[in-house]
Amino acid sequence: MLKNKQATRAFVAFLVTWSFVVLTVTGLVLYVVPHGRVVNWTFWSLAGLGKDAWADVHILFGVVFIVGGALHLYFNWKPFKNYLAERVLGHLALKRELVTSLLATVVLIVGAVYALPPVSWVFDLNDTLKSYWGKVPGHEPPYPRAEEAPLPVLAKRLDLNLDAALAALQSSGIRIPDPGATLAAIATANATTPAALYALIPRPAAAQPPKGQASTADPAAIEARLTGTGVGAKTPAAFAEQNGLAVAVARQRIGAAGIEAGPEDTLKAIAERHAIRPVEIAKALLAPDYRPQRSD
Repeated sequence: MLKNKQATRAFVAFLVTWSFVVLTVTGLVLYVVPHGRVVNWTFWSLAGLGKDAWADVHILFGVVFIVGGALHLYFNWKPFKNYLAERVLGHLALKRELVTSLLATVVLIVGAVYALPPVSWVFDLNDTLKSYWGKVPGHEPPYPRAEEAPLPVLAKRLDLNLDAALAALQSSGIRIPDPGATLAAIATANATTPAALYALIPRPAAAQPPKGQASTADPAAIEARLTGTGVGAKTPAAFAEQNGLAVAVARQRIGAAGIEAGPEDTLKAIAERHAIRPVEIAKALLAPDYRPQRSD
């Protein structure tokens, strides 16, 4: 009986250890994994596992770690109780340890809730790493969940020629059993990604915003078109080029709007610095004489 109990105790100890290892690895992966729109558009994976699979493993071993920790405490309750008794005898030390650890916990919680440095640096780094993937050409979808739209709907929304798109895909060896299938379904059937398929689809010059056309856009229309598209992950220069606006003109408009921006700053970073929304900067870039509205 004693041998079995010792074996169980050892098993639980090793289970907790391995759970900690798995949680560390999966936690690091989830810390740097791209934003969902990029994951879905590129079918992102690491070591053969997608974002959802990594998250599932992390959650599972989080539960295992909690249960294992409880069992570990149960099997080692006597030495733990003795340790507490020794601490009670040195109650001053116990009080000091208790108060300092509790204070540290409260400080971390407050720092996380109010995004105070240095705690906020952890979140800033997380956002920087996640946003990096979206800066890679072709990794950002033209609009959220574009991969879930049937090909005809995608073509209509983006002013693409559907017949030309189908011909381009088929000429590249892409099998399209159903012309009404989504880009994600077609990509899955051909062992590729929606991003790779979209790169094959021709976008005629007429479908691109002519130089200067964006400057006459209505701010309300700009917001309706761009809200929820992940515009904050782009730099002003990348956003300007994507919308047919000369980079020099974009810089002039940002300056005229009283916005300070570095060459590598994203719209989100700039917006946070000026207490405005990223789409407000986009409106300042695309609409002449527009002045960004501060967030309430």
